[in-house]
Amino acid sequence: MKKIAAGLMLAVLALMAMPAVAQPPGVNVPVPEGWVLVEEEYRYGRDNLWEYINGAAELFLTYRFQELVVADIEQGESGLTVSVYDMGNPLDAYGIFETEKPKEAEALADVGSAALLQPPYRGLLIKDRYYVKIEAGGGDIPAEALAGAMEDVAKGLPGENGLPTELAALPEKGRVPGTVAFAGSDFLGFEDLKACLYADYLDDDGSEYGLFVMKPNKAFLQNESGKWTQSKHGEHLVFAREIPYRGVVVLMGGPKQLIGVSGFSEVEQATELLAALMR
Repeated sequence: MKKIAAGLMLAVLALMAMPAVAQPPGVNVPVPEGWVLVEEEYRYGRDNLWEYINGAAELFLTYRFQELVVADIEQGESGLTVSVYDMGNPLDAYGIFETEKPKEAEALADVGSAALLQPPYRGLLIKDRYYVKIEAGGGDIPAEALAGAMEDVAKGLPGENGLPTELAALPEKGRVPGTVAFAGSDFLGFEDLKACLYADYLDDDGSEYGLFVMKPNKAFLQNESGKWTQSKHGEHLVFAREIPYRGVVVLMGGPKQLIGVSGFSEVEQATELLAALMR
C-alpha cells in the first residue's frame, strides 16, 4: 500500500512539473477611432454561450466556436454593441456568416474578408476566424458611421483578409447562385461528414446535384466506422456510400482534402464527375 501511495505521489509531482499547454490568447474588441469603451468586455465560452444568445447558441456550437467577447462603445449620443465570435477556423466563420446574413443587405467592399451593412442598425463581417456583429443600441445610426466603425473593427482584428481557400474547390460553372454554405457537422445526415463547404449545381441537362469539400480526419481516412466502400481511382482515394432513397455519396481526393458529390444514382457517374474536376 505504501508503494502504491508513493507511486501516486510521484505521478502527481510529475504532472505538476509538466508545462501547461499554451492556449491562444483571447482577442479584444477593437474600438473604432472616435469611439470609447463604455464598460469592460464580457466573455463567453462554449459552456455558457447560451447566457448571452440563449436559443441561438446551439447553432454556433455546431461549428468550432471558441469564445465570444462583447463590448459596448459610444460616440456622443450614439451607441454600438460589438460582438466578436472566435469561430476557431476561417471556414467556420464563413459558414455562420452565410447562415445568418440577411437576404437584403448592402455588401461593403474592402472590409475584412466579407461584410454586409443593414441600415440603420446592424453590420456583419468576417475576418480570418472571426465573425463580428455590430448593432446600434437604443436607436438608429447613420450608415456612414456604422460602415466606418465596421472598417476600423476589421482592421483591428488579427489574421488575414480573404475568403477561405476551400471555396476555390467549388467550381463556378453550373453552381446555383446563393447556395454556397457550410455545415459544421452531420452533413447529409452522416455523423462522419464534418466541416463541409457545399453548394448546389445544375448539369447541362438541368439535373440538380450537390458538391462539397472537406478536410478528412484520421478516423475517416481509415474508415473506422466501416460504413464506406473504399477504393482508389488513379492516385486518388475514393469513398462511397448510399443514402436510402436519395442515391449515392462519393468522395475523392487525398489526406488534405476530399471533394464529394451527392444526388447521383450510380457510383460510376459520381466518380467520373469528380475525376473530371480534379484533372
